Amino acid sequence: MNTSKNAARLTLSITAAVLFALIMLQTLGMPAKTAQAGLVSKTGGYTMLTVNGGRPDELLFVIDDRNENLFVYSIEGGRIIELQARESLPEMFTAARAQSIGQRP
Repeated sequence: MNTSKNAARLTLSITAAVLFALIMLQTLGMPAKTAQAGLVSKTGGYTMLTVNGGRPDELLFVIDDRNENLFVYSIEGGRIIELQARESLPEMFTAARAQSIGQRP
């Protein structure tokens, strides 16, 4: 149970950091031509986002629209792909709502 809470916190933290970075880019007024549109892809019921994670080399976020799951993969050296976390999006949002009003999830 504790590891699932840690995984949920990690996933929420990473998502918050990505959103914060995107908001900061927009706020700083960087030209749209500097955006790397190749980092996001939507195919069928899947949306994928890659970000530079430092260590490992890259992180791949996959949202499965049909099953409402978020998968986080690490990609090392462009060859080794490892699943880091799998989270239910409805459960994540329910937990976030509960925490926002001071309740324990």
